[in-house]
Amino acid sequence: MSRIARTISPIIRRTDGVRRDALTTAGRVWPGGLRSAGLLAGALVIFAGCQRGERPGPAAAAPPPPKVLVSHPVERPLAETREYTGHLEAVETVSIRARVRGVLQKIHFEEGAEVEQGALLYELDPNEYQAAADEKAADIARLEHELRLAESEAKRSSELYEQKATSRETWESKQNKLAVATAEREKARAALRPAELNLSYTKIYAPISGRVGRTLVTVGNLVGYNEPTLLTTIVKMDPVYVDFEIPERDLLRFEQTDQAQSSSWSLMQAPLGIGLETETGFPHAGIINFRDNRVESATGTVFVRGTLPNPDRKLVPGLFARIQVPVGRPQSRLLVPETSLAADQRGRYVLVVDTDDTVKQRPVQIEMNLEHRGFLTIREGLTVNDRVIVSGLQRARPGSKVTPEFVQPEEVVQVAAPTVAARRKVQ
Repeated sequence: MSRIARTISPIIRRTDGVRRDALTTAGRVWPGGLRSAGLLAGALVIFAGCQRGERPGPAAAAPPPPKVLVSHPVERPLAETREYTGHLEAVETVSIRARVRGVLQKIHFEEGAEVEQGALLYELDPNEYQAAADEKAADIARLEHELRLAESEAKRSSELYEQKATSRETWESKQNKLAVATAEREKARAALRPAELNLSYTKIYAPISGRVGRTLVTVGNLVGYNEPTLLTTIVKMDPVYVDFEIPERDLLRFEQTDQAQSSSWSLMQAPLGIGLETETGFPHAGIINFRDNRVESATGTVFVRGTLPNPDRKLVPGLFARIQVPVGRPQSRLLVPETSLAADQRGRYVLVVDTDDTVKQRPVQIEMNLEHRGFLTIREGLTVNDRVIVSGLQRARPGSKVTPEFVQPEEVVQVAAPTVAARRKVQ
């Protein structure tokens, strides 16, 4: 046990004021100075090996400036626009009703089809009204015979009266009988007209050209009893109205533009762009033709109506519609691809390449309501000769050098369109 203790236990001894460390191992004592010399020699060997592993080499070549795509701003005539929502309405809508009582006998149209003005739609049982008309016609025939007899008697009485062969009373009686017979005939003629009119109502014709709806009454039913029975409707399909409302602030903006461009632009003749819910943009064109004469104080809006052609019948009355209205006539403006703009806490900016291929950050201001097919309109901050980075913005840093390559901005917009559309859909 004492041997093991001597082997693993360090012993520190002080002799004559000089410190010595001695390690007792297997009964032998190694001076501390000899051990320190061994450690120093090992460190020198390691240092020398590290020095031999280092070899000076040539300096690494700097990478070339990154490539970016640039283009000049596009200059195009554009007008400021406002967008609204509304719905389509038919220019003419007619309710087809039974104006006389009768049993529906025939239907002469196909539901949902286009009909022309004057086309026969329905037929009612005409027997009752035909009999009434025949009776009135017979009365007229009888009265005309009586009238001819009265005319003959009045003429003969007049001749006798001139010859002093009859009394004045007899002559006056014959003349009065003639007048009564004439009045009776005219009364019968007047009674025949409503009878013939009721008979004509048993055949119902289309008053306008348009698309007929479904029939609300089938053959064999009694119609027109106590009230005119609604049978179907017809709507005119070409052209169609688009009804919408604009806020009073926009109305004042339109009025200001109308006064400033009175010789060339007016809200009452302003063009419209119309798009349906499933359509992109505003593919249908129309024109404003009506504005209400007052602003609704409860909503702060004014009713506006436009007209647009519908030759292919795709625009159905009642559909939801998006409406775009320009504010004034188009003016020359600068456009850049939407993907070339970025934003920070100070606002929107673009990266431009200077004459020495150095990237600079340029703050810009955009025109609201003037987006044009993937482009944004720049109101301030760019000129037509600036080289704007349209692709590779992540590789460009303000103050760094780049290698610019020119590209048409339309190509960038075409490539970026699916990404921009997806981003808008998410937003």
